[in-house]
Amino acid sequence: MIGVITGWDVLAHPVVTVRCFGWRVFFKAVTPWQGGTFLSLLRWQASPKTAMASMPTIIERCILLELRAKRIYAALAKALSDQGPVGPFFAAMASQEQDHADLLDVARHAAIRGGFRATLFNPWQDYLPRLEQQMEAAEASVAQIDSIEAALRLTIQIESSEINQVFPAAITATDSRFVKRLKPFRKAMESHISYIVERIPQISPSLMLMTRELRAKFSGIRTEA
Repeated sequence: MIGVITGWDVLAHPVVTVRCFGWRVFFKAVTPWQGGTFLSLLRWQASPKTAMASMPTIIERCILLELRAKRIYAALAKALSDQGPVGPFFAAMASQEQDHADLLDVARHAAIRGGFRATLFNPWQDYLPRLEQQMEAAEASVAQIDSIEAALRLTIQIESSEINQVFPAAITATDSRFVKRLKPFRKAMESHISYIVERIPQISPSLMLMTRELRAKFSGIRTEA
């Protein structure tokens, strides 16, 4: 199985997978010739009622934030495609944001079955409207980006926001051992920040200090088991 959650991830945690999604999903996920993603499998097997369920809306709002970040980075990748390593950097960033959105969508499916402890997300609840406004403004500003450094500064601005805190908060609040146990959920933010901190100074050494501050801000970020 391809995608951010692979058949090997599922095989590593068979019990929690079966308890959360059932034997049918488990067997299809680990079938060697299964070519889809785990998320597409969940969407395929879901009943219309489950597929259309809006609970929990918190996760849905977090998904939309990740997809907005993806659009920003995809637009920058296209605009800067002829600027050496810059285009591939933003293409990779767009791909990572899609991965985050997919992970949150899997968590949404798990929450529909197992529940969502909204009280655990409460400290971040008030940040969502402001963060949504900030991301909307960031997306609108992409057309005015006129240099590589400006694009990278916008990236640091986005990644320094609460977007990288609401993701693990939503994961933590999802009442599912599947979501808590699988490595892609636990390592997503750590890998994302590490990639940014490593690559941006290689492209623009003058931004080294800003990336160090980004690293320091998220040095303790993790998803609780």
